[in-house]
Amino acid sequence: MSEKEILEPKVSSVTHVPGARERTPYLAAFGVLVALTLVEIGVVRSGGIAHRAAVVALIAIAMAKAALIALFYMHLRYETRILKLTVLGPLVAPAVYGLLLMLDSAARHMP
Repeated sequence: MSEKEILEPKVSSVTHVPGARERTPYLAAFGVLVALTLVEIGVVRSGGIAHRAAVVALIAIAMAKAALIALFYMHLRYETRILKLTVLGPLVAPAVYGLLLMLDSAARHMP
């Protein structure tokens, strides 16, 4: 590799995808994030929803918001599949670890 290739990479998320420079998708994502936030507030303030259902709804909304932020504002929407999987790994590992801890705790407290 030449010094020029190292200092000036050929591919970036902004230059290789024409849609990465448009504002419309970002504004639409922002609008969806605002709407999801309003739904979250509605779930929290409504008294008619069971506690477990509210917790599940809030977790699902939080995951949807995190996915939108990752796809649009971290530009993962325009990246290769392997890069998307590279980002997904550190997100899945703590969830698996937490599940294993809960299973271990439940097994220890069983008669």
